[in-house]
This record gives sequence, C-alpha cells and structure tokens, in this order.
Amino acid sequence: MRFSAWSLPAISVCSALVFTGTAWGHLSVSPTRVAAGDSVDLTFGAPNEDDAIGIDHVTLRVPAGFDLDDAEAKPGWTQSRSGDAITWSGGSIPKGQFATFTIRGEAPRQKGAATFGVLVGDRAGKSVTYRVDLQVVSSLTKDRSARALGKVAIGIALGAALLGLAGLFLGIYAWLRPPAA
Repeated sequence: MRFSAWSLPAISVCSALVFTGTAWGHLSVSPTRVAAGDSVDLTFGAPNEDDAIGIDHVTLRVPAGFDLDDAEAKPGWTQSRSGDAITWSGGSIPKGQFATFTIRGEAPRQKGAATFGVLVGDRAGKSVTYRVDLQVVSSLTKDRSARALGKVAIGIALGAALLGLAGLFLGIYAWLRPPAA
C-alpha cells in the first residue's frame, strides 16, 4: 500500500451522516452510500466545536472488507498506518473549526452497513471515538438523463448551425454566380 499526495475531487457533503459526542459534536462522512466493490474516495469531516486545546490527532479504522489503498496527505500533519488504521497527527484543528480527512479504497463487496471507527483527540489526552456507518448497496443509479439531453441538444444545435452555414454558402454562391446565357 502506498501513501501519496493526490488531488481531492470536489465531494458533496450535503447528505453526510452526523453523529454527536461530548467534546466534538458532528463527525460526518461523504458520500454516505457506495456501491459494493466500487473504488471510492471517502471524506470524513472532523469539527472541533469546543475543545480549547485543539484536536491534534485523528485515527480512522476501516471495517473488514474495505480495501484501503491510499490516504490524503495533509500539510502540517504526519500520517502513519498500522494494519487497518490510518492516523493523522501533529496538526491542529482549532476550536470552532473543522478539517477533512480522505481515504481511497475499494468498498466491501457485501451489502449492508460498513462501520468505521474514528478517534479524535487532543494533546491533553482527551479523546472521543465515533462509529460512522457507510451504507454499501448493490448498485447506485446515476441520473444521466440531464447529461444525455444536454448532449442531444448540443448535437441538434451543431447540426442546425451546419445547415445554416450550408444555406448561407449556397445563397452566396447563387448570388455571385454569373447569370446563365
């Protein structure tokens, strides 16, 4: 397994699962549903709502069946791996802010809930462990109808433009052509 920096695609967090704890209120994962066996990028959002010291380590334990490939390299954080866990440490999430931690891998092949363990802690030794469920489904339906309609519309517009240009050239040709004798 390799660890490297890689560019993070924009990931929607609108439908993230939310959990509450004592020191840190809302830990989320996005996306919340993946297809069984698919390659996925999962982003975990870890906020610091009220810890004045600041969160300085986050450990993510992947569930059985999740094949962990890579983890996000975060500037200012050190990353280590031990078996099925990734730990980011040495950085800081100040009070009132949050940070995201992303992993890449292959979703379990079994449908159902895949539960990740996420431990967040501060320098004073205070920590909270969250259980975050990822729903693994047989397949995800992707709404491609808008994209397909957009492609058809572009094709029709290009066809109409070409016909218009052909008509224009024929009109110019007929206008410039010498009269028949």
